[in-house]
Amino acid sequence: MKDGRTISAGQSFPIARAVGESRYCFPSSKETSSNTKGVRLLCAGWEKCLPGYHVERTEFQCNLMELVVEGQGTIRIQGKSHEIFPGVVFCYGMDSPHEMWASVENPMTKYFAAFELHNSLDTIADFNISKDIRWTRDLSTMRVLFDELIREGQQDGDLHQHITAAYLNLILLKAAEALPDDRIPRRSEGKGRDVFERALLCIETGFCDITSLDELGAKVGVDANYICRVFKRFGKETPIQCLSRHKLNYAAELLLSQSMSIAEIAGVVGYADQFYFSKVFKKRFGSSPRDFRTNG
Repeated sequence: MKDGRTISAGQSFPIARAVGESRYCFPSSKETSSNTKGVRLLCAGWEKCLPGYHVERTEFQCNLMELVVEGQGTIRIQGKSHEIFPGVVFCYGMDSPHEMWASVENPMTKYFAAFELHNSLDTIADFNISKDIRWTRDLSTMRVLFDELIREGQQDGDLHQHITAAYLNLILLKAAEALPDDRIPRRSEGKGRDVFERALLCIETGFCDITSLDELGAKVGVDANYICRVFKRFGKETPIQCLSRHKLNYAAELLLSQSMSIAEIAGVVGYADQFYFSKVFKKRFGSSPRDFRTNG
């Protein structure tokens, strides 16, 4: 490993030198139980890369996950170069030599976690992100999870290995649900990605007032058919499915917390027809709005 630092007991961790600000954690190296299964955190960190940042690793003693949160860079792995930017998350194992560069004009800031696998199948492969480049739009949640992972990794105690493993498993699961490499929005697709993000924001902040694709298109300033295309390119659901999910989740919340009638709740979330509202609600939650409220 050409870029890393040797810590106690001769173990090398993938901590780069060409960084400005940084935060790290090194959980206790207490002996891992032979009955332990799953992942064990070795170290994790947050690094603000300098313009000269470049790492080249040919061999190392752990599995790695990295998440870019600011700036830009490039990673070359398995002979292929990938542009990396905010939201890009990637994993690689001990058999994955790679090089990574930060942009000179806009150096990246990133999180990373180094971990071992114990008495289990390849956890990275289990989560379907082995040797894969992915992109998550849920960057805020990933930041929180990594911050908590680092904070917990700086603690000590009988359960700290289990707590850090739980956070790391959540991070791996969030990465697994991110968009795969062939669907990552590239800089050349900036307009489509921007429309997708603006449409999502409109839905998330104003779903009660949007009743059709045409209304959504008018708010975003594009044709409804174009919104369908960008959701197919960058999303996991259609815009109507996304809109309905937000409406029905809020309706469920109102049913449990308010004394409003079902017809009133249907109107609040943008369904003029109470019977249609009840139909789609039952399809999503498996019970009618009335039974949901009664049994909730």
